[in-house]
Amino acid sequence: MKSKKEMKIHKLISPAKINLNLKVIKFDKKLQKHQLSSQIAIIKLHDVIEIKQSNDLSVIYRDNNKKKIFVKNDIIKKTIKYFDKKYNKKSKFNILVDKKIPIGYGIGGGSSNAASILKYLYKFYKINPKNFFDDAPELGSDVLLFFNQTPKIIDGIKSYRILNKYKARWKKIYLIFPRTKNLTASIFSHFRKHSISEKTTKNPFRNDLLRSSIAVNPEFFDIYSLMLSEKKKFSFFGMSGSGSSIFFKFDKISSERSVIQLIKQKFPLVRIEKSYYFG
Repeated sequence: MKSKKEMKIHKLISPAKINLNLKVIKFDKKLQKHQLSSQIAIIKLHDVIEIKQSNDLSVIYRDNNKKKIFVKNDIIKKTIKYFDKKYNKKSKFNILVDKKIPIGYGIGGGSSNAASILKYLYKFYKINPKNFFDDAPELGSDVLLFFNQTPKIIDGIKSYRILNKYKARWKKIYLIFPRTKNLTASIFSHFRKHSISEKTTKNPFRNDLLRSSIAVNPEFFDIYSLMLSEKKKFSFFGMSGSGSSIFFKFDKISSERSVIQLIKQKFPLVRIEKSYYFG
């Protein structure tokens, strides 16, 4: 029996995603969830999860400054509890999560963590990984999207299809994370109350929840307004999920420095990340 010091530490890469567009189809009263249609892309921004066997189960999250953070409704513990109950296991691990993906910005960090842990457990217990397609939707509507890194289209709640019209490759993209997060429940509540929807079909990066985000988040409104004023310099930009993260891609490399400097000048406290998306 190996001692704790000898037990191997496994490192899992848990990537984020962006919703390149989003349409609210309807509210499913039975499931109490919104059915969404959305094209998503996996990005290189990721959490690092370290996991090793232990005598009990513990999950610790750290932020960019290596400080311990509290995560409400810990989806990793939820995933392990679900897995153990279904497959009659008693999982005991020490898990350390370096959260590079900011929590609560609509880019799927929690769902990605759940997917990474689920795939690890299949391998650890030698269980057929194809069970992922049944288990993932039980943990969250976005978990299924992290089966692999290919671009996908969500259609409803539990179904998706892989985009394979062209050979996908990594492309550079920037993300802005305002200081003020959008609360998903508040955004959807505002959307339902005001029946807001983007009517135009001309913008392939439209998001039905954008106007609700503009209405309830003044900081987001200011940042998005600045982006609109510079829109000729972007190939595209938009809001991911229910926000408040904003993604953008430059039309020309020469525009990058000036626009990034402008954003930092106007909003010095926002987080700006350069990453890459698979699409």
